[in-house]
Amino acid sequence: MDHSKHHHHHAHNMESEIKTTVTYNNGKVVIKLEDDNGNPPELSTQHEKVMHFIIVSNDLKEYFHLHPTKEQQEIYTVNQLLKDGTYQAFVDITPKNKAYQIKPNILQVGTKDTSKANLDGKDNWTKEQNGKTITLVDVDATVGEEVPLVFHMHGEKPEPHLGALGHVVIVDENVETYIHVHPASANTTTFNAYFTKPGMYKIWAEFKFSDNKYVYPFVIEVKE
Repeated sequence: MDHSKHHHHHAHNMESEIKTTVTYNNGKVVIKLEDDNGNPPELSTQHEKVMHFIIVSNDLKEYFHLHPTKEQQEIYTVNQLLKDGTYQAFVDITPKNKAYQIKPNILQVGTKDTSKANLDGKDNWTKEQNGKTITLVDVDATVGEEVPLVFHMHGEKPEPHLGALGHVVIVDENVETYIHVHPASANTTTFNAYFTKPGMYKIWAEFKFSDNKYVYPFVIEVKE
């Protein structure tokens, strides 16, 4: 298994052959998939799931990593209550024999508009969640180069989570670019990311300890 596999929608200059439609109603999210012939695409399993579904609010304060289930051939659903506001949803799938680029699907809940974030690069590199502390080693990120994201676990060993020791999701402050990376090897908490645009990005690092998932947010700047 290639644990370092990552996706982001600027990676390939290709036309997506899959159309995604995302709707929300009373705590239920519905994702419809159609290929360029109007048929439901066949999906490959990636890290134990056929779909990783990420919802982030426009201000990047709300983050959900969900795994919808197939309800009909082209329909996937998941229950998740969302506060009123504007969100972007990223449908992370690997269709068989079809080109696909992950692009944001706008999701408006209620009438309240959520403004885009203005991220501050002065972040604390050590974060604690429910007694579990991790540190992101100081990041020097440049466009067009592989950027190692090295997480120090402070003596803790994360448990396998969805087929890897961790997952890292990265979104730019315009909520347009989506990157999902896995550890560089089976026994490490180093993740290699690749950026095609400079700017401010938010990182959500997911690790599993004692059978519970912990999500740690960080902000980094990627330079030209």
